[in-house]
Amino acid sequence: MSSTLAQNFAMFTPMHAATVAVCAVVIFGVIRLGLRAKRRGDATRVTRAVAWAGLFFWLVQMVYAFAFDWKPAHSWPLHICDLAGLLGPLALLTQARLLRTTVYFWAMGLAVWGIITPTLWKGPESVVFWLFWINHGGVILFAVYDVAVCGYRPTLKDWGWACVVSLAYVAIVVPLNLAHPGWNYGYLGDVAVGRKTPLDVLPAWPMRLLAIEILGAAMMLHAWLPWALVSKLSRKQMLNETTKTPSVSP
Repeated sequence: MSSTLAQNFAMFTPMHAATVAVCAVVIFGVIRLGLRAKRRGDATRVTRAVAWAGLFFWLVQMVYAFAFDWKPAHSWPLHICDLAGLLGPLALLTQARLLRTTVYFWAMGLAVWGIITPTLWKGPESVVFWLFWINHGGVILFAVYDVAVCGYRPTLKDWGWACVVSLAYVAIVVPLNLAHPGWNYGYLGDVAVGRKTPLDVLPAWPMRLLAIEILGAAMMLHAWLPWALVSKLSRKQMLNETTKTPSVSP
């Protein structure tokens, strides 16, 4: 690997594809461990290990941000992915429905865009590179693990609650961004991201806030739609099996 490639990161490059592939392999491996433990009746131990590992890496990220890379406009854990990186382990440990719902919809509807279009400049020679991908890959892992191993199944009502939590997030973060020029937490401030992202096609601030809220709700709804299809197919299959069951004469 050349020094230039190692020190820089760009979207939609071989390095980007390879990094996403590694994240996918790790996520698949952890989920496989969880499923094997579940078949043995030992899923709780593995789930706790995944959660505590997630909390450990979240704390490492915070220590690095506060001790070695402190920038008030970037270092507070106020981005969706930063918060989800903390809520994910707590959701696995507590199995609280609202936490599980928030993590699932934030991960599969919002944080996934941090993997598709990462706002990352530094390459593998930087600690920031590794912490970025551990954080974003971890958020996806917590959501998928909860579905695959712990049995979480999102409903339309859950989507509604995820929207309520997200609106509360917006209500807290927007005033903080406005009170501190240069802050762009949640990408809700009147600040340029610094590289091309899907946000570039949205209207200028402050109309961008409304557009982000509508787009975010729509993306989280898309994270629920596959489950609506699964539920519909399951009901149809049950109905077919019922109609095919021969009646028993007295």
